[in-house]
Amino acid sequence: MRVIGQVASLMLDYLKSYVLEGGYKAHGRSGEVLKNALHDEAFLTWVSAYEKFIPGFKEKLAEMLMDLSAPRGDLLEIFRKGLIQVLSIENIEILESRLEKATLIPFEEYARWAREYLPKRTRIEVDVYLTVDPFNQGMIRPGKVFLSILQEEFTEELLKGLAHEFHHAGALYWLNRNQKLKALKSSDEHARMLAEIFTYFVTEGLANWYFSLSRLKLLPGVENRMERIKRLEEEMPQLIKTTEQLLEWICEHHEPIEDIRALFNSLSMDTSGYGIPAGHFLSGRMVGIMDNSN
Repeated sequence: MRVIGQVASLMLDYLKSYVLEGGYKAHGRSGEVLKNALHDEAFLTWVSAYEKFIPGFKEKLAEMLMDLSAPRGDLLEIFRKGLIQVLSIENIEILESRLEKATLIPFEEYARWAREYLPKRTRIEVDVYLTVDPFNQGMIRPGKVFLSILQEEFTEELLKGLAHEFHHAGALYWLNRNQKLKALKSSDEHARMLAEIFTYFVTEGLANWYFSLSRLKLLPGVENRMERIKRLEEEMPQLIKTTEQLLEWICEHHEPIEDIRALFNSLSMDTSGYGIPAGHFLSGRMVGIMDNSN
């Protein structure tokens, strides 16, 4: 398991140059760092993780970074707001120290913990990419786990999130070998959407229930999430109806397919800034009900 800090290092280097130069300077240090980042293999690995959900993410990210003072009307506004909150030399130096500490985290221990909630012989083979990401505290892609150093210090509660992401990797190890899912993925667009939705509900439901209860219940010490959780609890009946609508559209081969994608995104992405997508909450609660019924 490799721990790659290059993504976070480049972003922090850029932000520091941006502050020292009073903004983006194409022929200055900030311009040089941004150009290097947009050609760096590790940095582009992180960028490519967003391309499916935010088409043209690389170009939009560069545009946003060049002018962090300009509000945006798209999802990049969440990135912009998160970055300007740390836009001072003092804050950037705190993050540089946090990055150094993050490279020393015993990631293998959290991978072993995740395996306790997975079938025997589960293989978790991933590289860990440390990022400065205001949108996703943790993110999984095949063979890769992305962990943002931006949100908060590495408390025990936050470190549990590592097991959450490693559990995803272990669950996908088996789901990618499931022949029925493989058949769906090699079929038409609607079948592929069904495979994606099934995978999402299984992986997020299990990982949130076993490792991220603070995203599902009102627990002491997570007051910053209470407002979001209370709202999701109130919206549970509607969330179930939305999920039913999603499955109904797939079964009916609803067109255009973009409608299905947009409805799924409304469940799987959180634009509120709390980092708790409605689908994460719903699927975790569903797993909890099944777990407690045994």
